[in-house]
Amino acid sequence: MKIKKPLLIAGAAATIGAAGLVGTTFAATNSTSSGSLVDKIAQKFNLNKSDVQAVFDQNKADHMAQHQADVKAQLDQAVKDGKLTQDQANKILDKLKELQSQREADHQTMQDKTPEERKAAMDAKKAELEQWAKDNGIPTDFLKYLHPGHGHHKDM
Repeated sequence: MKIKKPLLIAGAAATIGAAGLVGTTFAATNSTSSGSLVDKIAQKFNLNKSDVQAVFDQNKADHMAQHQADVKAQLDQAVKDGKLTQDQANKILDKLKELQSQREADHQTMQDKTPEERKAAMDAKKAELEQWAKDNGIPTDFLKYLHPGHGHHKDM
């Protein structure tokens, strides 16, 4: 039984996606001495590395778009329920986009830090976000929408 390469790529991406988008995406794009996950999949299954990378990139873009849509729907409901103003919801959505871009830009610099330095940087970002929420009159409960992988909160 011969398996076609596109099916193999899709299957590998689906399996990897289920294992966790954030960690997998970083592993896929992070080169290490033993090679990246993209390299390993391409070598293991004799696939074109750029094809495998394209699957990872598309998967990441799809998840980011879905996360934004989920957050928007939940914020729209919070506005309807009187928990947020439309202006506050818009600020959260704008901040989400800003943070997603910032995470991409900060990825390599965070890799180069020690665990203690990463923790300090994350603590500083958390404090900065809490101050931003306070300055904009946004209840801190809504900050959870700004963290990667936390877009499926149905309790608001």
